[in-house]
Amino acid sequence: MSDMRQVSGVAIVQTPHAPMRYEIVAGPKYVRADLYNRRNAGETAKFLAAVADECIRLECYRVLVSVHSSKPIFTLEKYGFSAFIELALKNSAKVAVLTDNPEMRIAHEYAVMLARLRGVNVRTFRDEAAAVAWLEKGRQ
Repeated sequence: MSDMRQVSGVAIVQTPHAPMRYEIVAGPKYVRADLYNRRNAGETAKFLAAVADECIRLECYRVLVSVHSSKPIFTLEKYGFSAFIELALKNSAKVAVLTDNPEMRIAHEYAVMLARLRGVNVRTFRDEAAAVAWLEKGRQ
């Protein structure tokens, strides 16, 4: 990933535990959005809003969302899930979701299932290389 450049900074939100932070980096073929130590729906909403803003700014709607050391959240509407889905549909987005936690993966699979039912091109992955290959498939 040496050809990627960082386009937005790190946001830190204080919580009783380790601070939530995220990094959004644009590459030539997709946007990579890493989320760390997310504890609640409010933090998720801030992260998704930042990802959406960056995708709009870059006009790039292929996104790798990678979640690290975070709590699973199943209350999707509390973090603006529908608005994110609408943006993904409007822009024919392709979203790969990755996590480092089996419990988080269950939450992701639930959210992805709901998004796919609404027509979003989104998948969960266990392996980053497979996620990147899927995102880049069909690109010039």
